[in-house]
Amino acid sequence: MNGNFKTFILSALLLMPTVSVKAQQFLELSNEGAPMVYISETINEAPDVVEIFQTTQSTYHNDPRAPRFVLVDQQGKWALGIGGYLQTKIEYDFAKAVDNVDFFPSAIQRGGAPSSQYRMDMTNSTLFLKLVGRSRLLGDFEVFTSATWRGSGLGLQLQNAYMRTKYLTIGYTVGSFMDLAAVPVTIDYGGPCGMTFYRSTQVQFRYGFDFGLSMGIALEAPTVNATENENISMGAQRMPHIPVFVQYDFRNDPSNHIRLGGILRDISYTDKITGRDSDNMGWGAQASVLGTMGKFQLKGQFSIGEGIGSLVNNISNVGVDMVPDPQSPGKAMFLRSLAWYAGVQYNFTNDVFASATFSQTMLHSRSGYAEANPTAYRKGQYLAANVFYNITRNMQLGIEYLHGWRTDFDDETYNANRVNLSVRYDF
Repeated sequence: MNGNFKTFILSALLLMPTVSVKAQQFLELSNEGAPMVYISETINEAPDVVEIFQTTQSTYHNDPRAPRFVLVDQQGKWALGIGGYLQTKIEYDFAKAVDNVDFFPSAIQRGGAPSSQYRMDMTNSTLFLKLVGRSRLLGDFEVFTSATWRGSGLGLQLQNAYMRTKYLTIGYTVGSFMDLAAVPVTIDYGGPCGMTFYRSTQVQFRYGFDFGLSMGIALEAPTVNATENENISMGAQRMPHIPVFVQYDFRNDPSNHIRLGGILRDISYTDKITGRDSDNMGWGAQASVLGTMGKFQLKGQFSIGEGIGSLVNNISNVGVDMVPDPQSPGKAMFLRSLAWYAGVQYNFTNDVFASATFSQTMLHSRSGYAEANPTAYRKGQYLAANVFYNITRNMQLGIEYLHGWRTDFDDETYNANRVNLSVRYDF
């Protein structure tokens, strides 16, 4: 996959000199967007299709902005953008270090961790290709591929590879059981511990009404992060996961909305004692809100469910989608999870803003799980406070403080601290 993405990027760059350049112009698309350089033989038609880069731009702060450089076809109906951002972070952990580039409370060690740690990281840096166009049949059309350097050995790691029309999204991107617009801004790439966040290969259908209501349903490729033992194993999954959502934008303004979501996750496993395959039906419910009042912006989310551990930030890597039942060898069970966050952002000026977020994730024991696993993770809490300064329209400086708490089923609690400094340049 990494090789294909590199070939795609190199091919696009090699093709650029072959374009017959008859017109070149800086185009200001919005007060917030950076100027675009577009190359086209039909200047008069280019701006309409180029605007799609702005209207389809993701609201998630870790996604790149609209591209700086755009190629437009001769008819002015299709445009290819090449862009991304470079981000360099300095991380300093003190009063206990977290052995993860992302600040997950579940990664706080019970013992043996160093008291402090200095680290530099650039793996969040992103590169993308985006093709947009307009057609009579599909309307505005988008094909998007992006990757970061978070793969093994600083290799590329796919983040998005999808095509999207007015009603359909097909490919690999963020899941439907989440609300990107309501995600608090953090330098920490992981974000609040109680946030639902995951990526999946999917087919999503969505429909929006004129009065601010939209809804959607998706079929997502099943991925499971569960705990196995000598009596149970996770085999091939036999059903897609099915999320649904409904969102209402007050006065048709997406910056003021509420969103409700649900998901069904059928998870299959094998009973090694009897040799039989079994499955349990997991479920989840989620509610989120985004409110904008003058210079203030409020963001919040609450989720609850069973079998949704891999969809929740802080517990996505601790194997709690499904766990062995201590009282029934050969059987697997769910632990109920509850997660939430609340955040506030204040925009001092167009170039300076600050935010603060508090978040929590909790697992509830059943069938003697806590007694059988006293040192296993039970609860995590996450506090973030940061300030950002847009030095230019393309360069941003940020500083952030993080504090995390981890509590296990034996009620032992462990703390960690981190300071982040970030410089990001979008192109």
